[in-house]
Amino acid sequence: MPLDRRRLIAAAAALPLTSGAGVRSDVDALAALADPSRRDTVMGFGVVARDGAGRTVLERIHGEGRLTVGGALQARPFTLDAPMRIASVTKMVVMTALMTLVEQGRLSLDDDAGDLAGFPLRHPAHPGVRITPAMLASHTSSLRNGPSYPVPLGRPLSEAFAAGGRHFDGGDWFAPPSEPPGFFAYADVNFAVLGQIAECVSGERLDRFVKRTVLNPLGLEAGLNWSGVGDAVRARASAACRMVDGAWAPQVDGEVAPAPAIRISNAPESPALTADDYVIGQNGFVFSPQGGLRASVRDLDRLARSYAGHGGVLSIASRATLDRMCAPIWTYDPARPNGHTDRGLLQGWGLSVHVPTGREGDAFFGADSAAWRGHFGEAYGLQSGLFWNRRDGRTLAYMISGTPRPAEGLSGARLAASPWEEVILDAALAAWAAAG
Repeated sequence: MPLDRRRLIAAAAALPLTSGAGVRSDVDALAALADPSRRDTVMGFGVVARDGAGRTVLERIHGEGRLTVGGALQARPFTLDAPMRIASVTKMVVMTALMTLVEQGRLSLDDDAGDLAGFPLRHPAHPGVRITPAMLASHTSSLRNGPSYPVPLGRPLSEAFAAGGRHFDGGDWFAPPSEPPGFFAYADVNFAVLGQIAECVSGERLDRFVKRTVLNPLGLEAGLNWSGVGDAVRARASAACRMVDGAWAPQVDGEVAPAPAIRISNAPESPALTADDYVIGQNGFVFSPQGGLRASVRDLDRLARSYAGHGGVLSIASRATLDRMCAPIWTYDPARPNGHTDRGLLQGWGLSVHVPTGREGDAFFGADSAAWRGHFGEAYGLQSGLFWNRRDGRTLAYMISGTPRPAEGLSGARLAASPWEEVILDAALAAWAAAG
């Protein structure tokens, strides 16, 4: 029978408290998420939740991952150390790296983004309105993903925004004229432009820039498109999977090339190009700043602790920078709809930081939701999340290795998050409540 979240949580809530970290036994209901005897369950998942002092109150792994080894697709237990393509959580990490340039005074978030990226960037219907890095980071730029997304290696990103360009797509990279500047619409292309800006200003290739400014200082062997990730870590990887004809089928990273190979999408006329052929500042899509970071649940946990300012974990940004990233730039106005909320999932946004309002749909953390910040990720069957509470320092990191059907557009019983994520969020809430 299908997984019934209400029955599952209600039945488990009647059980007594467990020992150890003080986690209520209802979090054991998480195991049902990856129980192959049930329908509509995930392939595997891992979750780590901590209290404000950094103490673990919930740490669980269940189910499996998949990876091709020696030419054969193998199932293996999912682990907290299994790197995967973490999807849109990548955006927040890339923005954190970009903010180091802001801290150094090398760019302003109110500059003209086209000037910074090296090509004219104006909405054709609003030529007098500058598009700025802040607008890109908050998805209020009036850009949209065009039909030929993403622009591949060997072609310049500018061809998506210039009339007559090979990737102009009839102007479909721009919002309809009816949606004015400042209107919120989540779009990956914003981060291709921001990635190109980071390269143009820093003079570094994006993968190396993010590695130097964020990942290396935290001691993370993670990287954009596998850049800088060694073979020992790659061997622990899991593909992102979906259920196809009754079997888990890899959608990305079914096979991971040996180091130092970097996964790149090439133009058809240039199939032999590699990352070594890339010209810095030409195409911000190449290293996938919109979703291509390969990292594990433990990596996300360490990032969350850094954002939360836990003692003993190096901060990757100043408090002033984090405050600026976390401040809402856009908030949904139900009286005068000013953005696409995706069923209520997205109702507030900062500089690549999700700002929950606590309204119906985005009350992910109950009554205290407005104090939380972070980012969801969803692509190719993977789901991920990295969140922290600005008031009390609690953190949450998780990944789901495969979903039985696409999660986009699915809502849980009480949230606009997917039904599988809702079980994880509810388990974390129960764990924090039990820990006091």
